[in-house]
Amino acid sequence: MKNEIKILIAGDLCLQDRTADLDIDILTQCHAACVPYIKDVDYSIVNLECAVVTSTFLQPIRKAGISLKCSCDVLHLTKALGFDACSLANNHFADYGDEGVKESLNHLENFGLDKFGAGLNSKDARKIFYKTIKRKKFAFINACEHEFTIATDTKAGCNPLNPISLSYDIKDARLNADYVVVIIHGGHEEYQLPSPRMQETYRFFIDMGADVVVNHHQHCYSGYEIYKGQPIIYGLGNFSFDENGERGGIWNEGYMVTLNFSETIQFKLTPYIQNDEQVGIQILTDRSAFDANVTKLNAIIASPIELKKSWSLMAEKRRNEYMTPLKPYQYFILKIMAKYNLLPKKIAAKLLPEYMNLERKLFLKNYFQCESHRDIMNKLLQQ
Repeated sequence: MKNEIKILIAGDLCLQDRTADLDIDILTQCHAACVPYIKDVDYSIVNLECAVVTSTFLQPIRKAGISLKCSCDVLHLTKALGFDACSLANNHFADYGDEGVKESLNHLENFGLDKFGAGLNSKDARKIFYKTIKRKKFAFINACEHEFTIATDTKAGCNPLNPISLSYDIKDARLNADYVVVIIHGGHEEYQLPSPRMQETYRFFIDMGADVVVNHHQHCYSGYEIYKGQPIIYGLGNFSFDENGERGGIWNEGYMVTLNFSETIQFKLTPYIQNDEQVGIQILTDRSAFDANVTKLNAIIASPIELKKSWSLMAEKRRNEYMTPLKPYQYFILKIMAKYNLLPKKIAAKLLPEYMNLERKLFLKNYFQCESHRDIMNKLLQQ
């Protein structure tokens, strides 16, 4: 179609384990199967799920969970595969602090890659990225859930998932662009459906003027829906993210989405297997099982009752993971003594530091500040 504009969006890219050790030419060859799809579009974006730092003195920030960094090989690969831009708002881009963000942004600039979703402070990270493609102006808005990489007035990092602020940005972009594309990094890891909150929030973004909403983060693909004529893609899965111990499962399955902008917005999914027994990406030639699973996921997404039911079951299965950090005292008498500061100092010195150590505080902070973690905590604490 003559007036059609095609934009491809891919999920999480991070070089670790087997992919971190490969020569860049071999690494590129391992991912070559996706190149025709990336180069067949007018603009392509991948989520850079790591800091790009070569400075040996930089240390990771204190956080719950792992910290991720890559050498510039990750950007060599990004360019070699044909990507034009990197979305940066995620829970790992600022893993190496302010200096890590600065260095990563400099590397991206040197490689000639467009970038959005992160910056040297909150104002910088929040900037709407405008790109003219075939005489049409696109606005890209990128944000992530609140974990440990969020920018502040004085701290470098990522644009937060703040629905109020984002609604203003979407309305502003609607006045200044032909199309508004919202990319969010959020959701429950290794769960193939959105939470009811995610669906409500992403539909709200469409109500505010977004043409399409695309989500990633869960390390597995999800389904999609058409809301008021506009697509919401609930999870792309990993693009290329090798993980020892993750073989033959949903971690290794993903898809790229190609958005076709013309009179209406159409899209197609390109499913693949990534970093399973074979390193790199293999496009699915037989996609019958994939299509059947997406149809199943879409049916749940379309039913508020089934979506809530599925999400509640997932939360219950994760009860022990979320409740264990909240149980410092197993006996009633110790709970009462702790509440009223009646524990003898010698006992308190043994019990309290052991419980409220830095690691536990960070996990609790993450459980309550991150939207998806907080969804589960709120659900479990109702019972």
